[in-house]
Amino acid sequence: MSFKKWVFWTHLTVGLLSAIFIFLMSATGVLLTYERQFKELSEMAYRVAPDSNAVRLSTDDVVTTLQRLHPDEPHIFVRWVNHEGAAIPAWAGMHSYLLHPYTGEVLREGEGGVGEFFHIVTDLHRYLLLEGEYKVIGKTVNGYANLVFLFLLISGVYLWLPRRLSFAHLKKVAWLPKQYLNRPHKHRQWHLVFGIWSLPALLVIASTATLFHFKWANVALYGAFGEQVPVRERHPEPESLAGDLVSYEQLFALAKAHADEHGYHNWYSMWMEIGKQSHVARFYIDKSIGHRQELAYSLYLDTRDASITRVLRKSDWSAGGQAWGTARFLHTGEYFGFVGQTVAGLVSLLACILVYTGSILACRRLIPLAKKR
Repeated sequence: MSFKKWVFWTHLTVGLLSAIFIFLMSATGVLLTYERQFKELSEMAYRVAPDSNAVRLSTDDVVTTLQRLHPDEPHIFVRWVNHEGAAIPAWAGMHSYLLHPYTGEVLREGEGGVGEFFHIVTDLHRYLLLEGEYKVIGKTVNGYANLVFLFLLISGVYLWLPRRLSFAHLKKVAWLPKQYLNRPHKHRQWHLVFGIWSLPALLVIASTATLFHFKWANVALYGAFGEQVPVRERHPEPESLAGDLVSYEQLFALAKAHADEHGYHNWYSMWMEIGKQSHVARFYIDKSIGHRQELAYSLYLDTRDASITRVLRKSDWSAGGQAWGTARFLHTGEYFGFVGQTVAGLVSLLACILVYTGSILACRRLIPLAKKR
């Protein structure tokens, strides 16, 4: 058997065996295309129209509300959206709320219907909906299915590539024919044309996905820049916020002033995280809705005297860290904004079609062989 024939039969067999997992990852990828936008819209639905006497809830009031609901949970997030009347997303540990911006009333507890939907889709995308100790099984299965998908993309190009590439060959894969000879011809053309068109983006999506599944992929990425994979810093978490002496509203005002002075006067949202580390309030100031690291930075303030202890931008990260951050948002297309998300969603849809047509073509080849035996 020649090498090309071996590649062909391997392409057919492993593609058919892994089809369901690749299809699920692709289909859920389509559903996750505009996850951030839909979540944002679901929260903006709680926006309220202020009257002339309305006074915005202070950051201290938000923290007090969360501590009243969860007195033993000092780890708190508050997210301010830079729109008049926008509800306030806030978290105490794993407990999430949406608060009225003027009264502090709990408008929504939990993620809400939209958030829960995307949570389920994400769990299917990453873990096949397996929970607890079985999550690692789902993650491993999807990880290796993704490697198979990479092999299918590369081997597919190899199988198509003619000995002499010409304009005539390129023309055949540029567009679908106006008429099909029969159904198998239609499936082959769809598989070929959609595969060629989606190949560059799918290679990016599949190759960046390896970083979420395999240690060796991260070692390789950081190693390319002469770095070790960083170990996440761990600090003892405080048992309470009693050591925070400066009011959180004052810290928020300082963060807004810092943003104004450094070209972020048009920030879209600002996160405050407290209780992760003693005497530290981290503000994440973002011009986007959370998908453009180049448009955001972190400001660390000392909660005892309001001094700035650290300013961290993506440009301050190590070269390997910047590459990992870029890869993370290349995977979803968000690195290129809304257009990138749309392209990622479209090629994920095309990947579903590739699985469908590939499975039918494989069965047409393999079933007659099985019957002969």
